[in-house]
Amino acid sequence: MEKVDTMLKKWKISRWQAALLLAGVLGLLLLAVSGLPFGGSRAPANVNPASESIRVDLADFEQQLENRLEKLLGSIAGAGDVRVMLTIDAGNQPMFATQGSSDTRIVQDGDRIEEHINVRTEYVVIGQGAGQQGLVLRMIEPQVRGVAVIAQGGGDILVRQAIVEAVTAVLGIGSNMVSVAQMSG
Repeated sequence: MEKVDTMLKKWKISRWQAALLLAGVLGLLLLAVSGLPFGGSRAPANVNPASESIRVDLADFEQQLENRLEKLLGSIAGAGDVRVMLTIDAGNQPMFATQGSSDTRIVQDGDRIEEHINVRTEYVVIGQGAGQQGLVLRMIEPQVRGVAVIAQGGGDILVRQAIVEAVTAVLGIGSNMVSVAQMSG
């Protein structure tokens, strides 16, 4: 303990300041470590992480969204008949509840102080036996990567602009992710 006091005097900080500094460093380390993929954070093999009721088929999601966009964009003045194609990044992905614990051990060896942190994270499971499943906090929706719109009125710059503005507003994507062209025929 005298060595610690000597180091604190050398650095010109009091014990409570050192304790606050150590607590802050520990907090930052715990935050940094909690985001790392440890072996203990994987879902157990006997846990069914997503029940059938929360799975959404990606193709169905794309088709429904394309149909809704076609109906919306077809109602823009001058757009005429409209076809829409989406590129989707990923399907619905569940975000599971986790619980964890951490142990911190400080080892002093001469002038050197080592800090050992052990973090354990596990999924929260509900149900019993074969009916076990992970507790879903929320579903992460699929992300739209791009939209192609083919419209009869796609050659008109004002119609094209209205289509791009509608798509970007509805999907929350940038205009660089939307392509509008005129329908042939």
